[in-house]
Amino acid sequence: MARDPDRTREKLLHAAVAEFAAHGEAGARIDRIAEHAGVNKRMIYAYFGNKEALFAAVLEHSLGQLVETVPLTTDDLPGYAGHLFDYLIDHPERHRLALWRVLEGSRSTEAEERSTAEKLSALRDARAHDSGLDAASLLVFIMALVRAWPSTYDRMTRPSFADAAAQRAAVVEAVRRLTAT
Repeated sequence: MARDPDRTREKLLHAAVAEFAAHGEAGARIDRIAEHAGVNKRMIYAYFGNKEALFAAVLEHSLGQLVETVPLTTDDLPGYAGHLFDYLIDHPERHRLALWRVLEGSRSTEAEERSTAEKLSALRDARAHDSGLDAASLLVFIMALVRAWPSTYDRMTRPSFADAAAQRAAVVEAVRRLTAT
């Protein structure tokens, strides 16, 4: 059977997302990742180098999917917040990864830093007329509002549709008020 490096890498990333989301970088085990991926654990080291590099690759992959699915819309920040809320509800493992990174003090990836810089630049340009909040504060506040509820959800305790809809509406309204000029 021919080897498919891209498929192997994808299987490892998929298994690593689940493992890191459940246990964080410190608690994750290479053996479990390899077992869930159905791949020899030596392949993790061949493709990623070590567990820290695999965690960074998982964060970068996760961020790439998020940015592609929910691009920043500077002309509709409440809408952006709503879409981001929806994404985190639908992908709770993505939010858990980000929380683990912060809790464990892992460094931000280059992709995270680049994405944040791009968002800040876009916000500065779009809101140059607004002297109320600087772009960095605005981005932090939006992210805090969006992330306030999804971190408490998982597949077993998802809120009812009505609860999630009410929470989403509250986030969107808060961002609307925050950005009203």
